[in-house]
Amino acid sequence: MRRLERGKWWVGLLGLALLMSCHGGDQLQAPPSTDDGIGDEDEPPPPEQPGDPPPVGGEVPDSGTPVDPPPPPDAGLPDGGPVGDGTPIPPDSASWRFWGPDEGGPREVLGVTQDEGGNLWVAGGEDGLCLLRPDATRLRCYTMADGLKPWAPWKGKDPAPEARYLKVLSVTGGPAGTVFVGYEGRANCESEFYKAPGVFEDPAIFKSGDADRVELQADGTLRVVHYDIHSPAHSVPGYGHREKLCTVNRIIWDKARDSLWFASNHGLAWGEPDYQGGEACSNPEVVAANEWVYAGGEKRQRCKFGVMEHVHPAIAMGDSTTSEDSRLAGDVWGVAVRPDGDVWLGTHIRTTRFKIMTNAVGHEGTGAPWNFEAARKQSEEKKHVANRIDLWPDAVAEPQFPTHAQRKDDLVSELVLMPDGTLWVSSFAWGLAKLNDAGMVTGYLLEGEGDRNITSLERDPRDGSLWIGHRWGKGLRRMHREGEFVVHNPALGGRAALPVWDIQAVGGGDGRKVLVAFSAQRDAAGAIVRPGAIGVYSGK
Repeated sequence: MRRLERGKWWVGLLGLALLMSCHGGDQLQAPPSTDDGIGDEDEPPPPEQPGDPPPVGGEVPDSGTPVDPPPPPDAGLPDGGPVGDGTPIPPDSASWRFWGPDEGGPREVLGVTQDEGGNLWVAGGEDGLCLLRPDATRLRCYTMADGLKPWAPWKGKDPAPEARYLKVLSVTGGPAGTVFVGYEGRANCESEFYKAPGVFEDPAIFKSGDADRVELQADGTLRVVHYDIHSPAHSVPGYGHREKLCTVNRIIWDKARDSLWFASNHGLAWGEPDYQGGEACSNPEVVAANEWVYAGGEKRQRCKFGVMEHVHPAIAMGDSTTSEDSRLAGDVWGVAVRPDGDVWLGTHIRTTRFKIMTNAVGHEGTGAPWNFEAARKQSEEKKHVANRIDLWPDAVAEPQFPTHAQRKDDLVSELVLMPDGTLWVSSFAWGLAKLNDAGMVTGYLLEGEGDRNITSLERDPRDGSLWIGHRWGKGLRRMHREGEFVVHNPALGGRAALPVWDIQAVGGGDGRKVLVAFSAQRDAAGAIVRPGAIGVYSGK
């Protein structure tokens, strides 16, 4: 399995093409998954197909789609209205502070966050999880030797040390001293569990990745609890043991509803923020009201290992080699929690509103994911086509099934929800789309060559403006009015040439800070030629 790898710019380009996280594929397209249209079956996936060699020189690929579909209604020029208060703020070098390897930081910066105690945490790739305390001037990086656990045991047995793999991809701050950490799974981790009968399945591969809850102790050590993101045997109606999600691209902490959301390869999973280990939900409300399923006459609880998984707005495929029941899923990168508790999620294929709260009959507003299965069906079942949004339209629409040549995959990289219900959606390949509260596309921005490769978004809580991170040397910009941008590259120096993989804002008012992850720049062989950096903006 290949996927978008942050920090490896040429591999990243190839990863854009691998729109389905189950298997590899040809450039900008991928073969379908073997989902059955209801959930996820346990049949082995088709063999991985070789892709084109990685491009050299940072060239941006075209869509791979020979047909230019018509734009949706109202997708004309932006109206120029304010995004926040509409007041442009010029770039200011004095408002930025940076940390890099010279200050103990990692060579590669893939995510940056802050917990409620003011500790700054960094996803440092293979250098691990790095920490900058509020009163410190240097970072400290933690690895597996310090307790990080990017794997789970299989049948009670941990993988051998030489089979363990660490790459920290994502971080989200929690309560004071607590951070939630997402890992990359090993290559082919999703398909490894579904090999053909008689072929050895390596648990060191299919149990790799997932996420940790990490607590900083008074002596500087870590207390780590692992989220094993899977569904155990018979906990999901109609399925045996299920192992599909392994790489966690982003994590969202919804404090108000005591929920975590893991944006992962193949789908979105829910996590329990206070999970302390074990094989059942520890939250009393979830235990009391959680849905129950019956398998083989035995009553079983859906929530196990602190997680529930998974949902993805998959589509059917129209190629002659596939059946109408075969579905194409994709990596989830964009997640935004609505005020009502429902969750917008964007994938490489489609965007959907996961109606985890408003569809939870009898439990509206109670603050827990009561009806995961009912909400999943409203994103996945064929009859709910209106809840699968094709942002950059294919040449044909459901109920027709697009062939590879007819697809223009959305490649969603991030979502940001505004107070008025507007949803901004960025794409690794196509720019920026604007949706209204009902999920209708109302316009596009940044569609030009180079400008359209967007990796991250964040709403500024100080004034409501939109921060936009790019790759391919376009750096960082800020939108105060629709279609009007302030480019911050002059204040970034050489860091403006680095991909911006994550932007997170903390605090409010004049005291807020914008945290930016400038990833490393790599050559065609994957070697780091310019290390990454952590940027903290405290200006207006």
